Amino acid sequence: MHYHLGRYSFLEWLMVIILMFGMSYCHSIQRIKEYGLTCFHTGGINCKKATLAKQSFFCRTPPRSLPSDVLQNMKVSTVMKCSGKRWCSLYINVNGTAILNEHVRGVEICVMTISSSQTQCESVRFSHKSKNLDGHKVDIQLNSFEVSIGQQVYVTMKTLPNFCYVELEKYHSVEGCDNKDVENNILSCLAGKLDYTINEEKKSITVQVSDIIEGFDYNVRLCWKRFICKDIGAHALIKADNSVRSVNLNYAEILPCLCIEGWSAIPDSRRVRICPFKHGGGKLNGPENFIRSESHLCTWLKCCDV
Repeated sequence: MHYHLGRYSFLEWLMVIILMFGMSYCHSIQRIKEYGLTCFHTGGINCKKATLAKQSFFCRTPPRSLPSDVLQNMKVSTVMKCSGKRWCSLYINVNGTAILNEHVRGVEICVMTISSSQTQCESVRFSHKSKNLDGHKVDIQLNSFEVSIGQQVYVTMKTLPNFCYVELEKYHSVEGCDNKDVENNILSCLAGKLDYTINEEKKSITVQVSDIIEGFDYNVRLCWKRFICKDIGAHALIKADNSVRSVNLNYAEILPCLCIEGWSAIPDSRRVRICPFKHGGGKLNGPENFIRSESHLCTWLKCCDV
């Protein structure tokens, strides 16, 4: 069967999606040593950053002498600032151009996180005494907006004062843990690696943990994987100062949805999960595979919600 989506076939669209995913994973994120404001201009102009108490929602009618393209070429990207190996943070980098004009005293740049509507704004004020600079371009770079992995943000650049309809806007997706640079350098993406050994006679699983964040405790548990992984009470905490990186967890019966889950004890930490019995093991359909949970009997069909 051959599907067509508009002018392109299904296979052509699939190749485009795979290519886009590969580019998202492989492209590198620019490193910065310091975040802040930079202005580029050959004349005698000074730029000064000032944090706004609130975003300028109200606008005024622009004067007729104000060019409609007084703001130009806004570009948005993600940059990374690191204070050590794997101790990195992500920031939104905004580049844009302003045309000097007697009516424009600066620009306001805002970054809104779409999921929470939380908005960060900075104002950039221009200082120049000569009107001979009117019409000259000032290139602005501002990268002091800290963001989290995978966030969707809405970026705007407006004039100061805020003239109606004189605005640039862009949507931007912050890279997630599927990006190689983010995966290797952002703490919350470092989920660790789990290896295991099963002792069916003792009904226990020995879990060895490696490649975890140094200086933080690490959680390991058994759970039933459904829409989420439901805790079943088998949990262990590996302390940060513990040289032994293995734990023993007991299980009641072999279930295809019985999984091992591990994560670092830091906020929003990424979790790693493996399910040893996903493709079977033991007599899954046998009458002995009944376990007691929350004061009622359930078969593996019911426990695993299949």
